[in-house]
Amino acid sequence: MSIKSALTGAAVLAALFLGLQMYGAAQRKKGYDKAQAEHMIAVAHAEGRARQIEHELTQQMEVRDRETLEQLEQVALAERRAADERVRQSAQEYAARYRRDTALASAAAERQAADTAIRMFAELLSQTDDLAGIYAAAADRRRVAGLACEAAYTDAQGR
Repeated sequence: MSIKSALTGAAVLAALFLGLQMYGAAQRKKGYDKAQAEHMIAVAHAEGRARQIEHELTQQMEVRDRETLEQLEQVALAERRAADERVRQSAQEYAARYRRDTALASAAAERQAADTAIRMFAELLSQTDDLAGIYAAAADRRRVAGLACEAAYTDAQGR
């Protein structure tokens, strides 16, 4: 074999090697560009789905907020009715006790002592009833809010 043919063979091999390297680089770039485009499409779809889920959750929260407010209004009305009923019953009980005590009291001093005791107990009961109503109202509101929070958490976990 002559040097010239060896050099020609080496040049052909070098050209072939260089051509294969360029072809491989072009294919890798083409694959990378394709993967990059697919990734961008997947990111766009994921962002769209995230926005959709966020919108649905926001709507559910708004519905739950409205329902919670309605329940709180119902609780407040029920509390007012119950407090009114308790006050009426207490007043009737004290009036009956007062009539009984005044009928039994023969002297004005005894009647005055009975009046004072009844007024004191009526005031004490009224204050106790008011405090009980306040605590019951707070407990009812917290219960409704807790149930709403629990429902929101359960919905979020289900996603």
